[in-house]
Formats: sequence, C-alpha cells, structure tokens
Amino acid sequence: MKKHILSALVCFALSLTNNLKAQETGTISGTVVDAETGETLIGVNIMVEGTATGTATDLDGNYSIKNLAPGTYTLNASYVSFQKQTITGVEVTAGQVTRLDLALQPETEDLGDVIITAEAVLDNEAGLLRQRQKSISFSDAISAESISNSGSGDAAGALQKVVGASVVDGKYVYIRGLGDRYTSTHLNGSELPSADPNRKSFQLDMFPSNLLENIVTLKTFTPDKPGNFSGGLVDISTKDFPEQFSFQLSASSGFNTMASFSELKIGEASDTDFLGFDGGRRDIPKEVRDYLSSGKEIPTLRDTRNDPDAAETLDRLSKAFNNEFRPREQQSTMNQSYGFSIGNQIPVFGKDLGYTASFSYGQSYSGYNDGVVSRYDLVGNFDSSEQLFRRLDVQDIRGQRTVDWGGMASLSYRLTPNHKVSARFLRTQSGEASGRYLEGFQVDIPDALFQTRTIQYTERSLTSFQLSGKSYFEDLLKTTIEWKASSATNIQDEPDLRYFTTQVDTFPSGAILHSSPTNNFQRPGRFYRDLEEGNRTAGVDITIPFASFNQNSANLKFGGSIVDVDREFLERRFDFYTDNTNFTLNDVGGNEDAFFDSLGILGYSSSGRPQFGNYVQDASAPRSNYDAESQVNAAYIMTELPLTDWFKLVGGVRLEDASINVVSQDTSMQEGILRNTDLLPSINGILSLSENMNIRAAYTQTVARPTFRELAPYITFDFVGGLLFQGNAELNRTLITNYDVRWEFFTAPGEIFAISGFYKELQNPLERVIRTDLGNDALSIQNVDQGKVYGIEFEVRKNLGFIADPFRYFSFGSNLTLVRSEVDIPELELTVIRNAHPDAESSRELQGQSPYLFNLDLGYSNPNQGLKSSISYNYFGDRLSIVAEGATPDIYERGYPSLNFTANKTIGTHFELSLKASNLLNPDIVESQRFKGDEYFYQRYKRGQTFSIGIKYKI
Repeated sequence: MKKHILSALVCFALSLTNNLKAQETGTISGTVVDAETGETLIGVNIMVEGTATGTATDLDGNYSIKNLAPGTYTLNASYVSFQKQTITGVEVTAGQVTRLDLALQPETEDLGDVIITAEAVLDNEAGLLRQRQKSISFSDAISAESISNSGSGDAAGALQKVVGASVVDGKYVYIRGLGDRYTSTHLNGSELPSADPNRKSFQLDMFPSNLLENIVTLKTFTPDKPGNFSGGLVDISTKDFPEQFSFQLSASSGFNTMASFSELKIGEASDTDFLGFDGGRRDIPKEVRDYLSSGKEIPTLRDTRNDPDAAETLDRLSKAFNNEFRPREQQSTMNQSYGFSIGNQIPVFGKDLGYTASFSYGQSYSGYNDGVVSRYDLVGNFDSSEQLFRRLDVQDIRGQRTVDWGGMASLSYRLTPNHKVSARFLRTQSGEASGRYLEGFQVDIPDALFQTRTIQYTERSLTSFQLSGKSYFEDLLKTTIEWKASSATNIQDEPDLRYFTTQVDTFPSGAILHSSPTNNFQRPGRFYRDLEEGNRTAGVDITIPFASFNQNSANLKFGGSIVDVDREFLERRFDFYTDNTNFTLNDVGGNEDAFFDSLGILGYSSSGRPQFGNYVQDASAPRSNYDAESQVNAAYIMTELPLTDWFKLVGGVRLEDASINVVSQDTSMQEGILRNTDLLPSINGILSLSENMNIRAAYTQTVARPTFRELAPYITFDFVGGLLFQGNAELNRTLITNYDVRWEFFTAPGEIFAISGFYKELQNPLERVIRTDLGNDALSIQNVDQGKVYGIEFEVRKNLGFIADPFRYFSFGSNLTLVRSEVDIPELELTVIRNAHPDAESSRELQGQSPYLFNLDLGYSNPNQGLKSSISYNYFGDRLSIVAEGATPDIYERGYPSLNFTANKTIGTHFELSLKASNLLNPDIVESQRFKGDEYFYQRYKRGQTFSIGIKYKI
C-alpha cells in the first residue's frame, strides 16, 4: 500500500513540475487528416520553421509540440504523397495550448506547396472531416463541451439533444422511436451489461457528465460493429490523453420546488445511504438467514399448536424483522454535487504516459404530494359503452432520495510512436430510496377507503476494466491492428422492498373500522432481490490500406469478437400473516406501527396454546430465481472502396453466432433457449456532391434478441394495481432490414443542414401483449408476424452571425423527427379484442414509439467576456406505454415540453460560476387512455422545477 501511495505522489510531483514549466511556455497540438477521406494520417512530420523542433503524428493522427516560448511561429507539415503545407502566424501563449488541426491534400502534378495563415486553418473543417462529414455510417456526436453547455448532469440528459433520440424514465434512450431492445450501449467500444432485470437498455443516468469525453450515436450498422441494434448504437467515450496538465474542482447546490426542504415519505435510512448503498439495515435478518441456510423451513401456525419448540422458533424469527411498513417522513435538504478531475502527460522512460482521474458525487431529492393513479377497463361492447369502468382512483404521494457517484482512472502509454496501450477503470454507484402512499377508491371495496404503501431501496453499480492497444506496422503493408478486452460487472440490489395494503370501512353511524390487511389484497410482504450481470468481451480489428483500381486510397478491414454475458437473479420473499382469531388491525385501533410491532407470540390461551400477532412465512418460490448466460461469437470483413473521386462504397458482412440460455431454479419450468447464426450484410454508399455536401444511402440487416427476463417464464406482479408479467421461453429473435438515406450540407465549421429518411422491416418483432390463454391475464412477451417503422429527420445547426456582426456569438440548433410504426396484433389477442370491438384495427404502433420528436436550442458564447449560456427545449409526441387488455384503450404516455437554461461565467483565470434551471415549464407528466372523446388518467404528477448554482476551480 505504501508503494502505491509513493508511486502516486511521484507521478503527481512529476506532473506538478512539468506544469510549472508549462506555465512559462506554450504548446501547439492538433490532428492531421486526409482532406479527401477524413482518415487520420500517421507519421506526418510537423516542424517549426527555422528550428530543429518538431514531431510526428501518432497512431491517432495527433501531434503536440511542447515547451515553445511565447511568440508567433511558422509550421511546415509534410507527408509522402501529400502536398506540403506551410502555416504562418501561429501564435503561442504561455501556459496555453494552441489547437491547430490540419487537412492535407493528396499530391497532384499541377499543384505545389500550399501556404496558408493560421487564422484560416483555425476555421478549417478538419474536425468535421474526421467525424461526421467523412464518417462511413450515419452518426451524430455530442462533445464534452456540448454536454457542459447543455447543463446535462448525466449521459441520459445529454442524449436528448441527439436527432431522433428520446429518453424514457430519465435513463433509457430510444432512438428513432424504437424501444430499448433496439438500442445498444457501449463504453469505449465495449458493450455494457444491463442492471435492470426487465430491460436490455443500459441505465444512462449512471454516467455523470464530467466523466465523459463524447457520446457518438450510430444509426446505421457497419460490419465492424455488433449487429444487435436497429435504432441506434450509443458509444460513450471517457477522457484519454490530456493535451496539458489540468486540475479541476467543482461544487454546486440547488433545490427542487416540489421536494427541497419538505417532509418526504421515503423511509428510514441506513448509515451508508449517503454513499449510495445500504449499510446492512435492510438485509434479511441474520437470524433468519442462518436458520434458512441450515436447510430448515419456517414453522407454520399449525406447527406451533402442539410443539413449543416450533412456537419459540416462529416467535424468534418473526421478531427478527423490524416493524417498518409505513414510509416515514424524512426531511429533505438542498441538492448537491461535487466533482474532481486531474490529468496530464508525463515522460516515463523517455515515452509519453497520459493519465486522467476523475470523481463525482451528487445527492438529490424529488417527489410530489398531489399525484393521481387510476385504473379503467372497458366493460361490455365497445360501440354500446359510453365510458370506461373505474376500478381504482387514488391520490399518489411519493418521495425519493437519490445518491450517485462515479470515479474513473485511465492510463495510456506510447511504447513507440507506432504502438500504444491503454487501461481504463470505471466505477459508478447509485442508491435510490423511495416511499409511496396511495389512498382512495378501489372497486373491490366500494364502501371503504383503499390504502397501500411501499418502501423501496434500489442500489446499482457498474465496475468496468478495459485494456486496449493500437499498433501501426509500416513495413507490413501499413497495417493497423486495434485490440480490446474488457470485463464489466453490473449489479442491482433491491433489499427489503416492503408492500402493505389495507382498507378503512366507514359505517352509517360514522364509526371507522380498519380491516385486516389480508382480507382482499396481497398479504404484507418483504422482497429481497439481487441481480448480478457480468460482461466479458474481447475483439480485434485489422485494417490494411491499398490502392484501388483508380489509385484512390482504400481500406480492407476484418476482425472478430467474443461477448460472454452471465446473469444471476435471486429473490427471497417473506409474507406476514396474522392469527385472525386472536389479533387484527382493529385490536390496535388501526395503528399500523403498533400492528407490525405486535410480532410473534402475544400471549397464551387458557389451554396453553400460543396466540400470535403477526408472524412471518417464507413465500420464496424457486421459479423466481434464474441463471442465464449468453455468448455471441462474431467475425466480419468489410472494405472502404472509393469507386471515383466523388463516390465511396463501404460494404461487407458480419457473421454472428448467438447462444442464450435461461434456467429457472424450478426444474419443472421450461428452459429458455435461443440459438441463431445470422449473416448480416451492410452496404453504405457516400456520394460527395461537393467538398461540403454528401448524400448517403445504406442497406443493412440487423437483429434484436429477447432479454434474459423475457425468456424466464416466471411471474412477477406490480405493487400498484398493475398487471402480472410472465416471460416466454419460446421467443425467437427479430430480424430487421434497414433502408437509410441522408443529405447533409456542412456550410461552415460547426454548421450543418441535414435531411434523413429511414424505413425498417421487422420480421418476428417482439411485443408486450395480454396473454389471456395464461389463465391469469398476465402481461407477457411474444413474437408477432410483421412490423415496420419509417420516418424522416430534419436537422439544422447555424451560427447567427449572418444576421449582423453582434449575432456572431449566437448559435441556433434544431431537429425534428417524424416517425410512423405498425406492428401486427397477435391473432389470439386480436380475437379477444374483436369480441368487444368487431371493427378494431389488426395492428398498432410499436411500444415506446413517439410519432414525432422535436429539439431546439439557442446558445451564446463570447470568449472575450468568458460567458456561455444556452436555452434548450424538447418535446415528444404521445407514445404507447402499456398494452391494455381486450378492447380497453391502450395506455399512452402523453407528450410534454421540457425547457432548460444554463449559463457559465469565467471569473479571472481559474474560476467559473454556473447557473442551471431545469424543467422550467413544470408540465404534468401523464399516462392516460382516451375513449370516445374523454381522457382517463392512468397516472399524473409533476416533477417540479430545479435551480442550482455552482462554482468551479480549474488549472
């Protein structure tokens, strides 16, 4: 341990020494690309004219010339088969990095050297050429600066600015209106596991924004990427080689208008909740755990009648549980967040070692006291019914405390100019404590007051380690080899989820009777759920350049990957019973705390038999526990082939062999098995109408596979009036054929006009449906015959300086996505629907698909004043949320607006102040059904407005 601390101190001392020296000198750095292909160039010589000082670009086309005295310089860039470029007027400032990206033109007979000024170079399109303009696929990117300017606190918030993207529940991203199963999430090129037992999509709110370098969203498949996406592939990149020493500390504090400084129904906290995990307070009591692990079963009430030992055991085990079933009120405080980061390059054994380390912590409160939850059904014939039948209508009160923290460290080492290796470690933790109380009308007890309460704590964590390398072999056909290996573990624990329902009967005399909680509803229960999912990946990509038949530069790329995923899901459940002949809730005047305080033996009858109050029974079911594993082995080959100077073809094929197994601990349950080998072609054509204008077209085939939970056939239930859910072991994967086209015009650096169209055919799409054949009308998942999704996207980003010179500090961005989808309703479900509604349509929209998405942002950036600000607006159209039973109208999440504002002001050299305001319009969040012109609320609440102010210190 002492050695590790000493090494860290030495590295920090070296960084500090280098930084002090750098404060007296400056640096010129940038990236060099091929102006025609956008490919980075390795080994370009960059020399300071009149000196022997210079360098060569590395594996990623980057260069850096350090320790230059302040002044004005001329640079010469030269590379074999490219025109030499001379850049004059390059200004260097002490302690600063001058960014100078270069785009070299291929050498021709009629052109000599190119001489330009630094001012012109700083406005060139090298950055755009490297990324979107010369990308081989349809892509969108968000930089770290854009994330900061948008005021997004995490990756999920930042993705709302992507064309065609919407974020569901604050954490799941839907691309082009397609659900989470059609989206894949990667971290630095490696796919991430999901910690949600019911979804494929990764929970993007786990990534604090200050850990990110950029987020790239791919919308078309190329063979070098996994084939399990159709909507989009989201690749999150963390920070790598810093250009200079950087050190940053930040802190912010804010409040929510509906939650801060309020008494929120959350429940009692453990000593470690502030760290994002439970400290053991919510564990299964040790006495109960030890007893069950010995192979014994908890005695029943009948066992205790004539067995004193069984009675003593049941009494002891019941009293081991605490009595908290009612959400306690907890005083909320201000929201707060803190961040730290450091990074630099230092020489180690004469080679560059780049390192970064960062950490962030945040705590926030949310909640509401005036929510509404209702449930409605269609009773009778669709045409003759005038309204829906109300079966639940309650007031909804909810409180939530969320703690998130994340840390990341990376090391990158240049073994030689042509070889580098990198290691990254990431750890995130999230803890969410919530309480909920519902009270109102329930059809099963029409003359009484329905009450239900839940207390829940969910902790999630991600631990990821990645090792990667890149090598360039000049003498081996100029081959580039990139390899990566990663191991990630995602954990979601739900310790001691508590559920308790009662009714309050009111008689004409005015007397109130609190009935037993077990009369009409699920018994009071405690759930302990643990999910752990591991993901191990390894892959290699080999790129070999070659001259095409027309002597243009082309690439051959091939490689393969292995993705191995395993999951363990365990659930323990304990129900609480009462000896109704001796003890009910009425005996304690309806006092819930006193009721659950009456655990175990309360006394003895005249015959000496024990009389129990509440006692516990093990209600765990083996079928609720399952183990799952999947493995996808893949190999691919592709080529980037310029057929002419203005048309490039990118084509290839990927072979994926997938195997998925889901096995319940109940051996009588059917095993979920999926075996498929798929050949996935991809053809992309890029037509360059001019230097700044492209037309793209693509034809691809991809797949969507069911999740582990969907293949696990056991049943779970919703605690608040929802349907049961049962998996389906007989699912197959979905095959998707994708057609895409895009026109894009890069009018200036940072500006674009683009129009995109897409059409997707889905064979055997997976849809959540009502399975009346299951005997319990459970919500389930099954393949349906056909589906299709089609739409168009519009995008514009424009600097407003064309209006007048003072407007040059303003930028405008907007995008609009229009989508339509159609999926067949399963035959069995359609038969049930048409029994009540003979004219019902035979298809519906895809679940989670919005018919339109709209984003708008206006930014201001004035470097002379050190001021940046932006205001952003987002709106999505109504999207299908839950498929209802029979001819009852489906439940839709209604569209709502989101308006956010952020401002940052630099003060002096090292300080920055920030102001953020989120959800300024504070709209109603609504899920509802519509029937014959009337709206019936399924759920309705507000989130409140959030305001925060922060300060940042940076070097």
